[in-house]
Amino acid sequence: MIIKNADDKSSAIGHLESLLKRAEGKQLKFIEDELRMLRAGIKGEQQSAYHIDFDFRNSVLTAVIHDLRLEHNGRVAQIDHLVIHRTHKFFVLETKSFSHGVKINDDGEFLRWNDWKKTYEGLPSPIEQNRRHVEVLREVLSSLGYAKPVFESFVLISPTARIDRSKVHPCPEVVKADQFSTAYKKRLDDTINSAGEIFGALKNIVFGDSVETIAQKLVALHKPITIDYDRKFGLQGVSARVPEHTGVTTVVPIEEAPPVVAKVDIPAPDATEVAPCCKSCGGTQLAIEYGKYGYYFKCKSCAANTAPKIACHVSGHSEKIRKDKLTFYRECEQCGTSKVFYVNDA
Repeated sequence: MIIKNADDKSSAIGHLESLLKRAEGKQLKFIEDELRMLRAGIKGEQQSAYHIDFDFRNSVLTAVIHDLRLEHNGRVAQIDHLVIHRTHKFFVLETKSFSHGVKINDDGEFLRWNDWKKTYEGLPSPIEQNRRHVEVLREVLSSLGYAKPVFESFVLISPTARIDRSKVHPCPEVVKADQFSTAYKKRLDDTINSAGEIFGALKNIVFGDSVETIAQKLVALHKPITIDYDRKFGLQGVSARVPEHTGVTTVVPIEEAPPVVAKVDIPAPDATEVAPCCKSCGGTQLAIEYGKYGYYFKCKSCAANTAPKIACHVSGHSEKIRKDKLTFYRECEQCGTSKVFYVNDA
C-alpha cells in the first residue's frame, strides 16, 4: 500500500526558472546547475518510485512512503523511499542518479564517471549517507515506542546505468531500481530461514501495530523543507533583466527594494567567511583537487596543498563538499542546505 507519494517540487522548479530571467554571469550558471540537479534527482526518484509502486501498491503486507524528511535531536534524515514490512522490517532506500554508471573500488569508495573529462571522480558514499538516515530513523522509531526494528539499506540506481563492482567490496546493497523487488524478497527469505529472526518477526505480527499504523505515524512527523533560492543565489529584490535590445543596462528594483540594486555575480559569503588562500604563500590562485584524504586546494603559484575550511553555522552539524564539473558546493545534510563554495577555472 502507498501511504505517501513524493512531495510536489514543481513550484521549486518554476521559481528557479524565473530566477534565470533575473540572474547574470556566474549566477546564471549556478542556477542552471541547480535546475539540472533538481530535475535529475526528481527523475531518478520517480523512476525508482515507479518500480516500487508496481510491486507493492496492492500489497497488504507492506507500506510504502516516498520522500520522507525527519528531524530528531538536531539531526535530519531525508529518506527517498521507505518500504515497511508487517514484521517491522524497514527497507531504507536511497536513489542516486548516475547517468553514466558508478564504480566501487577495492577500498569501498564510490567513483562516478565524468563523461566531460573522460575519467572517474570521487563522490561521498551513498551507503554511508543511508546509514546516517537509518540512525535517525532508529531514534525516531524508538521515540514512538518501537524498540527493536530491523533495518535493511539499499542504494537504487537507474536500470540503464552500469555498476562496476570490486571483488573485495561488491556492495550488494547497491542495486538497479528494477531489481529491488528481487533483493527485497531475498532478504525476507533470509529472515524466514533464521529461527531467531522469524520468532521476532512473528511476535511483531501478533503483538505489534499494523504496518499502516506505523507508516502513518512516520508520515505525521514529515517536515518538508523550503529553500530560499533568492537568498541562496543573492537575488533578493532583483527583478527580471531588461531585454538587451532596449539599451537599458540598469537593474530595476521590485517591491520594497532600494532604488538601485548592484549586480552580483556570486552570492556574498557569510560575514564569518574569508576568501580561500594558500597556507604557504598566501596566494589566491587556487584549484580544488581530490586526493587520498578528500578535497584540497592546490596552489598554482607554489604548488602547496591547503585544506578547505567549511563548517555549518548550526552547532553539531557538519558540512561536506560536493563537486559538479568545475563547481564545488558546501552542503549540510542535517540542514538540507547547498551553496556554492568555489569554482575552478576551466
